[in-house]
Amino acid sequence: MRLSWISKIFFFLNILVGTALVITNFSSKFEPVSNPYGYLFSLTYPIFLVLNIGFVLHWMYQKKIHFLFSLILILFGYSNVSKLVAFNWKDNIATTADFKIMTFNVRLLNQYHSLNEENIDNQIFEYIESENPDIIAFQEFVDSKVLDLNYVKRMKSLGYKYTQREPNQRKKSKLNFFGLQTFSKFKIKKSGLAYRFADKSKARSYYTDIEIQSQIVRVYNTHLNSLGFISEDYQFVENITQNSETEAIEKSKNILNKVIRAARKRQTEVEEIAKHIAACPYPVIVLGDFNEPPYSFAYPRFATDLEDPFQKFGFGVGTTFDGISTLPGLRLDYILHSPELKAISYKTGQKNLSDHRPVCSQFMLPQ
Repeated sequence: MRLSWISKIFFFLNILVGTALVITNFSSKFEPVSNPYGYLFSLTYPIFLVLNIGFVLHWMYQKKIHFLFSLILILFGYSNVSKLVAFNWKDNIATTADFKIMTFNVRLLNQYHSLNEENIDNQIFEYIESENPDIIAFQEFVDSKVLDLNYVKRMKSLGYKYTQREPNQRKKSKLNFFGLQTFSKFKIKKSGLAYRFADKSKARSYYTDIEIQSQIVRVYNTHLNSLGFISEDYQFVENITQNSETEAIEKSKNILNKVIRAARKRQTEVEEIAKHIAACPYPVIVLGDFNEPPYSFAYPRFATDLEDPFQKFGFGVGTTFDGISTLPGLRLDYILHSPELKAISYKTGQKNLSDHRPVCSQFMLPQ
């Protein structure tokens, strides 16, 4: 079937975009330390996926068989598509679960008024009470006797008798605790650090061994290195077109350098945490804020031997981060689990309680 010269140009562009999609399908294997620009290219995967879908629709509308080119490439990389978007139409609310678990980056329960609304902390506790998970892994949790917050006490009043948290690193702060804290209605048998940098900075992963019906499940509460953006960086990303060309170039370089630095730190964190998981004698659940989308470096390293209930029970893109309005649809928070644990539900929770959304799953224990 002959093409007009305009269609030939379109198909040439289609070939370029299709090639880029193939490369991004494999670019999650690029290590940020040794290949930072390959890592950055992996972040463009959704862009090239959408462009190829656009070419499929274009050629189908033109009734040209050329639509098969992009369609085949999309199907070839379907394992990546399934990480990004899920199409599970049935209601996945389960009633036979042995336990329910939640991960939630609560952003200090709005102590610094990042959200312009009162009583966010009360709304968070009301949401937890309504969802009633058996185990909750918080990131950026806080507590303070000086400020009379008593958040741990409030959690215990909701039935979370057992709790463990990373070692306190804020002894001279009014917020006498800030970081990873896990609450459980089941008995915690053991806990400890899975990984923290040698300088004793904030923990990146803290584990708890929880006894559920005489079986031990190890929960890794994880918060990988963030981008380290300041308010000016977020403002630039959200209003990039309003900057002059020179200013945009300079600020973009600064943003990319921060992205690469953070990714390199996350590589170290992921590799060390993965070693700890590999040595665990129990079924594991690895959850928390990975600060990376599922098509980049961190997620595939954890998910190699673990399963993601989002793929079986989620719907849509599963957005968990609302912090940058110009980058919608980011899934940065995860619940991954050993295959012997059977996930029977997945739910992304209420927004506007933090810049992250809570994520819940229900599980059945090995029989």
